Amino acid sequence: MFQIVVKIALIQNLVLFISIIAVIIFRYILRSHETYILFDRFFIIAEYTLISQFFAYNIQNLILKKATQYSVIPFSLFSLLDYLTTINQSFSYYPLVAECLLFPIIIIIFFYEKMKFSTKYPIYASPAFWIAIAFLIFSTGNFFLFLFSKLLLLNADNKPLYNDIYGFFTILKNVLLCIAIVVVKNFKNNDEEFKININLELEAFPLPKL
Repeated sequence: MFQIVVKIALIQNLVLFISIIAVIIFRYILRSHETYILFDRFFIIAEYTLISQFFAYNIQNLILKKATQYSVIPFSLFSLLDYLTTINQSFSYYPLVAECLLFPIIIIIFFYEKMKFSTKYPIYASPAFWIAIAFLIFSTGNFFLFLFSKLLLLNADNKPLYNDIYGFFTILKNVLLCIAIVVVKNFKNNDEEFKININLELEAFPLPKL
């Protein structure tokens, strides 16, 4: 679990870092709007694929697991179709809206299964819980921001407000991901404490005489 949590945090932030560099190069240096938008679409698809596959890995119900895994296909097609239909227009936020709509649904399913089947330890002791909380807050916090972004950004004075809101939820998400890494060690220790030996000799516990 520790390796999975660390990989998710590192890969997600690595993809974000590469995206920022690509935005600077394609948008401000090469001034290629089409390439910038296309790269942004691939970043969104990569981010959704990474997170959805993590939650699919932690979902036990086979139908829900497969639905979560294969949700990448329609999401990718929608993102690419949105790119083709808005290639000569302003930036489209609909793939981000779809991502922020699908993540809470997947996370609610994840929480339902954890609360139903995980009885050995509190759910908040699991690093997967903090990862889920991180992306749940990030998705729900930015959903309406992305949904009404075009109206909000019609006024240039609103751009700092947009950046502040997005930056706040991004920082909060990364803080929660750091908490997930910190609790991994405690989670491992607690998990070992619950591995008690159930092969007890009944003769060591004599029944009371009637």
